[in-house]
Amino acid sequence: MEDKTAFNDSRNSKNVKTRRASGRGEEASQQPVSRQPAVQAATTMAQARLMSVVGQTMERASWAGCRRAGAWFGLAFFHAARHRRVIAIGNLQAAFPQLSEAGAARIARRAAQNFGMTFCEFLHLRTASAQEIRDYCSIEGMEHIEAGFARGRGIVLMTAHLGNWEVMGARVAQEFKLTAMSRPTSNVDVQSHLAGIRRAVGMNIISKFDTARPALRVLRDNGALAIFGDHHASKEEPLLPMFGRPTRVVSALARLALMSGAPIVGGFGTRRTPWLADGRIVTRVFPGFDVTSPSRDADARAAAVLQGTRQGVELSERIISRFPDQWLWMHRRWREADNQPNAE
Repeated sequence: MEDKTAFNDSRNSKNVKTRRASGRGEEASQQPVSRQPAVQAATTMAQARLMSVVGQTMERASWAGCRRAGAWFGLAFFHAARHRRVIAIGNLQAAFPQLSEAGAARIARRAAQNFGMTFCEFLHLRTASAQEIRDYCSIEGMEHIEAGFARGRGIVLMTAHLGNWEVMGARVAQEFKLTAMSRPTSNVDVQSHLAGIRRAVGMNIISKFDTARPALRVLRDNGALAIFGDHHASKEEPLLPMFGRPTRVVSALARLALMSGAPIVGGFGTRRTPWLADGRIVTRVFPGFDVTSPSRDADARAAAVLQGTRQGVELSERIISRFPDQWLWMHRRWREADNQPNAE
């Protein structure tokens, strides 16, 4: 005869074990979620601490010391961040089909080193004197900026993540009132550190997420508004070819130029060679161009914005082609969605 008591005890024991195992499974699946805020907080604190430590070191270093340290940082990042390395090499081969994979990798590696140098030089700006910045960064083509200001409607300064855009900004801010449109970082402490450096060199910053009013106010006061037009834009932005490949392009420069009557003037701070022995920045300013519409008709104005945006892309292509190892190839400039038939 079967012992039901033993059977029931065994079944109950199994049920208890099952519930416990299930409970552990639920807890395990919930653990990453519950720990996420703590992990994020720790990461945020680590980023801020690293920024502070590296910043203090670069503030005491020379320009040459910043370049050497930055070159090593960039090289380490290039080899550690495989995903970004693959993106950079792929972008280069797409933009310059004649490049072999090895040739693209060499340029991508140097571009990563340039980015590291740029970061370290930027941190040095907090303690750099005005004369030190003037000695480190020269300006060619200042007459094009002066011609724009002479019209009294301000200038839209188009630039790119090329060479060292931060040192360039610090240098031109010595010549005229400069406001840059920038995307704030998610780390409040890091953002505060970055903003403090820019304030120290006389640059004003407005968020790219603001309305057009602050930007138009700068132009109405006959100031200079710097905007980066080289990164991938949202799906609402126009789809234009860059290096022969369709991509979403920032149209804010052309729209603001049309609304304000300000010319678009291209300015790019590129690095002299050899980088480690010299590495100083030369700001090259190009003749400005206008964005005008024959009427206030919405279609005519949209066509004018598109044409102005296309001119900006063509200028970016020319300067990047001249200094390919100084552009930030590691971002996803071209995306699969942009190649779809219904992408527009």
